[in-house]
Amino acid sequence: MHPALVVEPTAPIVRPGATDIGDDFLPLLIEQGFMPLSELSEVPPVRHGWSVLLAMGQLHAVLQPSVNGGQPVAWWQAHQPLQVTEGWRAAANKHQQVLMFAAPVGAIGRQPREDLLRDALDKAAANGQLVGAALPLAGT
Repeated sequence: MHPALVVEPTAPIVRPGATDIGDDFLPLLIEQGFMPLSELSEVPPVRHGWSVLLAMGQLHAVLQPSVNGGQPVAWWQAHQPLQVTEGWRAAANKHQQVLMFAAPVGAIGRQPREDLLRDALDKAAANGQLVGAALPLAGT
């Protein structure tokens, strides 16, 4: 078992200054080294420089490298630290990494159970709408 985060924006993501109405979410992540996934049979490769900040048993942020080589900056940050289950935290500590899967708006949706989430992830991957990476764990 691997701990994972699934990211799906609530609206299409466009580049600053873009004039078209396309969704650039996956291309932007691919440019950052996330891998397109056609299936979920293997753990995606590690994306060094990115990390998941877990502190005091709570999820705080997903960090990305700074543009100018300084301290990592928040790519996503919780408004307030999020509780995670003991099993999720234990798996994160065991593997020292968290898998991150991302899909464009509407590809996965809100799923009430893990089996339905897995089905939605499999469908997104089969449709070429899923990227992923293993992110090292930051914090404790």
